[in-house]
Amino acid sequence: MRLSFRTTQLIVYTIVVALTGALTIYAGFSFISETVVKEAKLRVQMDLNSAWSAYHEQEMEVQVAVCGASQHENLRKVVVRGADVGRVANWLENLRARKGLDFLILIDSNGIALTGPRTLVGRAVGEDPVVTKALEGETNTGTVLVSHEELMLESKELAQRAYIALVRTERARPTDRHVEKRGMVIKAAVPVIGEDDAVLGCLYGGILLNRSYNLVDGIRNGVFGDEVYEGKPLGTVTIFLWDVRIATNVIEVDTTRAIGTRVSDEVYEKVLERGERFGDRAFVVNDWYLSAYDPILNPSGDIIGILYVGLLEKKYLDFKSSLAMDFLWVSFLALLCAFCLAFILSGNLRRPILRLVRVTRELSAGKLDARVSSTGGIREMEELANSFNSMASSLETHSRELEKTSQALKQAYTESDEKNRAYLEMLGFVTHELKSPLASIVFAIGSLREGMLGPLTETQQSTLKAAASSADYLNSTIANYLSLSRIEDGELKLKLSRVMLFDAIINPVINRLSEVAADHKMRISCNVPADVEVNVDHDLMTSVFQNLLSNAIKYGSEGGEIVIGYSGQLNGIHKINVFNEGAGFEPEITDNLFTKFSRFHAESYDTKSGTGLGLFVTKKIIEKHGGQIWAETEPGKWANFIFTLPK
Repeated sequence: MRLSFRTTQLIVYTIVVALTGALTIYAGFSFISETVVKEAKLRVQMDLNSAWSAYHEQEMEVQVAVCGASQHENLRKVVVRGADVGRVANWLENLRARKGLDFLILIDSNGIALTGPRTLVGRAVGEDPVVTKALEGETNTGTVLVSHEELMLESKELAQRAYIALVRTERARPTDRHVEKRGMVIKAAVPVIGEDDAVLGCLYGGILLNRSYNLVDGIRNGVFGDEVYEGKPLGTVTIFLWDVRIATNVIEVDTTRAIGTRVSDEVYEKVLERGERFGDRAFVVNDWYLSAYDPILNPSGDIIGILYVGLLEKKYLDFKSSLAMDFLWVSFLALLCAFCLAFILSGNLRRPILRLVRVTRELSAGKLDARVSSTGGIREMEELANSFNSMASSLETHSRELEKTSQALKQAYTESDEKNRAYLEMLGFVTHELKSPLASIVFAIGSLREGMLGPLTETQQSTLKAAASSADYLNSTIANYLSLSRIEDGELKLKLSRVMLFDAIINPVINRLSEVAADHKMRISCNVPADVEVNVDHDLMTSVFQNLLSNAIKYGSEGGEIVIGYSGQLNGIHKINVFNEGAGFEPEITDNLFTKFSRFHAESYDTKSGTGLGLFVTKKIIEKHGGQIWAETEPGKWANFIFTLPK
């Protein structure tokens, strides 16, 4: 039966309405998207100007505080005659605390500090444009960088505040730096003028911006308010020292401030290298923000950092989606009226399609015997129904085959699981059975070498030395396999105790391996202080140093040096490393070093033996203690394995 002209007209009308609606919706979406994002970017640019106003206001507050202090009547006496130094110093210290300054120092015309901490008094302060201009008779304010050494003279607390460990940041420019010790300071300096208008010295003071959250939070609250969107601040403000965040309210995934993270490479290039404003969407630590960045200049015009403001892009995307959905609903209602009329007039076409849809849903719900019966007499629908029924029959047949395959896979998985369990049990059994006889062999070899059973010839001593080395290697291998068995079975548990790291763990391992190292003319030195105490599993941590030192000897250069280093504690973390001179490894294989059964495949290592378990087991033990381990190298020169342990 052929379709009527009326039905054909309705179909054509429906297509025209649909295309018109699609074009309208696309144009509306494009307009909404462009308008929302454009307005948001414009707002961020204006917000950055507001942030600069707040920043300059902070500079003026520092300048006003220093200017007010400079009016003290006894400052000239202190500079000229050194009179009332103690009383003026106490007054300046009290004023510094009241005004919220981090330092307030009086110096003479030669730049020698007359007040301040005892570590600073009598020393020449570091030269910077702010103080230099003040000694030339000009009141000056600006942002400058202060070295770690100068901060130590001012206050150890300020030096600690300025010390920021760099955090690996997605999209940031690669760097070999690990810490930022310098401080960024808003500093104001006022000259002290004598009666003959000569400059006798100056009074300078300021605030350290590193971890100065009051400033960035104040700017954010003044510019954006305290609005939060999906657990994140809607607006964020950051002060960068060069490319490192030193004061920010950008939040990490763990809800801490993103101190130590770095600016993205595209912003680095435009703001720090070209000195231009960046105003666009940018990836900030862990999310996209509509951002604006400006370079921060010191009084000499040099770029020393960045001031940033940003709006969480997701809110504007959601807002854009919400507007688009509202527009979509309006468009949909208009189109619905047209479609309803078309559907009413084309019932003969609609009804068989609905029947086909209903049967399709039944089929997708699992009713594989569902079939289409009546199609309303439309030829194309008849063909579609026949194709659908044929497809449903094929699907029913394949479903039965798939069910059989699924049962076979389940059985194979069960058998694989049983074999894996048997493997773990065998691994644990074999290694346990080897431990006791191996201990007897080691004792016997040691007894023979010590001459407890009589003197030995040089050849016998050499043979026993080789046997002892092999026994030590086998003992280390058994320990690694035992640890592997416990790791694979999820039963690696710690027996923690407080031990002296050097005496209880490192020194015994060095003594055990010193003979092997001597055979290779290697020197083992240890910089770990004797008073370092750790809370670890003694046996497992001994295995860690055994594996790392064995690797250092195995892959070190003949006559080279092996150094066990200690970087001290930082935030309750011990940092230890094992360094060796040698061929090192290619950087691209770093990620594979700590995988199970992984070994070097470089040409120079073809003859090296090993199970490929040492570093894997070491990594698991360190992580079980709550630490981290990684490797660094310079191919052809050295390799260094570094790990951390919680205090």
